[in-house]
Amino acid sequence: MQDTVESLDRNRLSVLLAVLLLGSALFRFIELPEHVWRLEPLGSPLEIRVTGVWLLVTLMVGLVCTGTNLILHGHPHLGQHPGRPIYVSWILPGTLAGLSAALLERITSWPAWLGGLFLAGVGISLVVAAEYAVVSPETSGYPTARLALNVLAYLLVFALFTFIYQTRTRSLVTATLTLLVAGVFSLDLLSVADVAFQRVLPFAGIVGLVVGEATWAMNYWQVSAWAGGLLLLLIFYVTVNVAHQYLLECLKASLLIEFAVVAIIVLVVILQRSP
Repeated sequence: MQDTVESLDRNRLSVLLAVLLLGSALFRFIELPEHVWRLEPLGSPLEIRVTGVWLLVTLMVGLVCTGTNLILHGHPHLGQHPGRPIYVSWILPGTLAGLSAALLERITSWPAWLGGLFLAGVGISLVVAAEYAVVSPETSGYPTARLALNVLAYLLVFALFTFIYQTRTRSLVTATLTLLVAGVFSLDLLSVADVAFQRVLPFAGIVGLVVGEATWAMNYWQVSAWAGGLLLLLIFYVTVNVAHQYLLECLKASLLIEFAVVAIIVLVVILQRSP
């Protein structure tokens, strides 16, 4: 079969990148007002601040998801693989765009900002191209592209977990956010299993609940942000892989021992480097 990566519509991808770069550049010169909402969920005060950065992040995520959807619909074999919903392929490029926008807003130096903008554009284009390549598992570039996307998924999860944990806000917020992150990303990682997508949904929900409950408990543990993010990533990694092997009907005692050994090693490293 012809390698479908070669048939990627580069014109659509170029338009998507141009809009993203233009939007990021415009927000560099526009300063939006900040809005604050003060709530009292469960009887405790909670303050939510919405700034121009969050508007930029939302805009970038929406644009990338829309552009990715348009590009993937141009895949010649999309209709032959209906088992994995196309919106699952929005997760990685959309998250990368949102994180890139948030990080770019923190850069004050123009040369560094331009360099970061260039790297963000290249990274997003590569991720969209990889998502295009994995639409059809029969293509020659599928294994490499899928492996790259899996690695990126874990890196993004670690970044998000670390960011959420370092806020040190109420468990109602941090546990809910990590639950959502874990649930959404587990959908991406588990949906590659050759099973009906309806079977994947409850397992993704279980992964999210496990990570969310772990976050609630960890908020009482005074560790650094990276250690907290790494431990949450470890819990996410183990639960996702156990669920994946179960869906494939390949879960064995030897695999559980392997996951346990990895978890113990990482946990020892975290404890040794934690204050």
